[in-house]
Amino acid sequence: MAKSTRSRSKRLVLDIGTSAVRLCELTPTREGLQVTRYMQREIPLDPNLDKESKEQARKQALQELLKESRVRTRKTVFGIPGQSVFTRTRALPPVPEHKVTQIVRYEIQQQIPFSLDQIALDYQVLGRTDAGGYDVLMTASKEDVVEHYIDLVKSVKRSVDTVDICPLAAYNWVKQTGQFGEQGECVALVDIGAKTTDIVIESGNQFRFTRSLNVGGNDITLAIAQAFGKNFAEAERVKRERAFAPTGDPQKDGKGGEAVGQVLGRMVNEIGRSFTYFRSQAGGSPVNRVLLCGGGAGLRNIAPYLQRELGLEVRLVQPLAGLAVAPAAQDINQHPERAITALGLGLRAVAGAPLEINLIPPRIQEMTRSKEQVLYWGLSLATLALIMATIIPVQAAQDQAVRDNIEELQSSLRNFAPDLAAPGTSPTATSEVEEEFAEVSARVEQYMEQVQRLDEVYQYRLFWVPLLAVVNEHRPEGLWFGQISSTYIGDDAEQQRGGMGGGMMGGRGGQQPGHIQSTGFPGIGPTGGRGGRSGGMMGSMGSMGGRGDMTDPDEMEVEPPPDPNGVTIRGVARDWQTILDFVESLRESGFFVDGGVHFSEAFADVVYESDLYNLRLGDDTGRSGMGGGGAMGGGMPGGRTGQRGQTGAGHQETR
Repeated sequence: MAKSTRSRSKRLVLDIGTSAVRLCELTPTREGLQVTRYMQREIPLDPNLDKESKEQARKQALQELLKESRVRTRKTVFGIPGQSVFTRTRALPPVPEHKVTQIVRYEIQQQIPFSLDQIALDYQVLGRTDAGGYDVLMTASKEDVVEHYIDLVKSVKRSVDTVDICPLAAYNWVKQTGQFGEQGECVALVDIGAKTTDIVIESGNQFRFTRSLNVGGNDITLAIAQAFGKNFAEAERVKRERAFAPTGDPQKDGKGGEAVGQVLGRMVNEIGRSFTYFRSQAGGSPVNRVLLCGGGAGLRNIAPYLQRELGLEVRLVQPLAGLAVAPAAQDINQHPERAITALGLGLRAVAGAPLEINLIPPRIQEMTRSKEQVLYWGLSLATLALIMATIIPVQAAQDQAVRDNIEELQSSLRNFAPDLAAPGTSPTATSEVEEEFAEVSARVEQYMEQVQRLDEVYQYRLFWVPLLAVVNEHRPEGLWFGQISSTYIGDDAEQQRGGMGGGMMGGRGGQQPGHIQSTGFPGIGPTGGRGGRSGGMMGSMGSMGGRGDMTDPDEMEVEPPPDPNGVTIRGVARDWQTILDFVESLRESGFFVDGGVHFSEAFADVVYESDLYNLRLGDDTGRSGMGGGGAMGGGMPGGRTGQRGQTGAGHQETR
């Protein structure tokens, strides 16, 4: 049956037995469990008393126990005797899990001669079978038996939380201490109580079987009373102080041993029959070992006697193994064998137990559920009333806070974007933020332009090195360089538009470039041009423009020189052939695009050797110091420079 999950809050744990009531309290610690409270009250019951007198004596003992303990906890965990409960384990076929409840109810209905509305039942799935079914523990008790104990608990002003079964509670505690072993043995727990003896068998590390015998400690007390002519109370005192299980020697056993032996013999027979019955069941096996507990386990020589009679190993349970005992619970050390059931019930209040059966009658469950619903709805209504009483002023305060927040946001929005502000503001106004943004944008553009100039200079910083190396490599003997500078070499269209280059065409070098404009090396020389490139118009180019006069430079709008695409070389050669060889060698080098190396005789003059000492190179008058010049034009791969020379000059042009 589906278990409802409940919190492990504090619970009152009561073991309501035939001869005593016990109170037990367990507390989890870092080292394990600790028994923090243990108390008991004897019930001086004579079996011959009527039922009402017995119940009154039990109630009085319970009241005295609770008064002495001063426990205020109301929710109670207790157990009912095993003899009042139908308990079976059954292997169910493979079925959907939601049908297990239906099958269990059907099985119980077949075993108990009462209708289902008259019984309290519960079950627990112990495991899965090899065939894929379920091993199920089924429990049921007549509702009036359970309510009898519930009424007793209510009479001392306590409520019910859990109704366990006493032999299952004892099994839970012994299982908790690990005394059943881990080897899958078949072990029987024999709990000798005052009125009954409960047998629980575990096989393969799983609960398998339980049975209650109608023989117990009270039967031994009655046998002693009859043998010695004493009343029940006197016989009980003799049993506890001097009685013992028979040793097998008639002289040592005497009359008392014989009386006790008669009862124990009947008990041994019933235990043996139970073991035989279990072995005959499906999944049953022979019992290997017996664990002994309960008040009857305190009888002298009981363990050796049962071991001899059953032919099995018999041990006394050690219920306090691994359990810490607080000062307020030292009474448990006097007779620990009697505390097994109370400890097992206490386990249900603080931790999960191997078997968690709860036989609360359906009527009690429904009443509890109704009370919880009433409490729930009562609290809900009270909460709703409180909310309604406070929601109006709270909502008003929240609305005002929202309005204040909107006003603050609108004020900030006006400073950023007036056209998005609330109605009533000027949509064409310019905000301070926009003005500041425009100023910052202008500065950023200036910075970007400067960075671009620096980047171009950086890109051209190493271009001239390989170019000069090529020019120097192809320089023949008898030719000397005087000046090298970058040059822009225009085409015919640009020549026509600019009115320059009339003297640049023709000559022995083939087709010549258009006008030539010196720009200087990028980053070297006087500042001018665009992109931070140095240069300017060379004087010689003025005479090549076809115009005899020029406008005042301060009054004319000077267009920045274009990007260089060639290089001008000025120098001196021994003869014409040396210059022509130099031009042809440069053309064949492949360094200049399309072999574009040109030479112009328009700038070449013959100079006598005696005049070389006074030769001026790079004259800005438009003519060289030699009175002539030659021009070479051509392009370099990826380059942007040109060359211009005198007495042998070359132009390399990039297209």
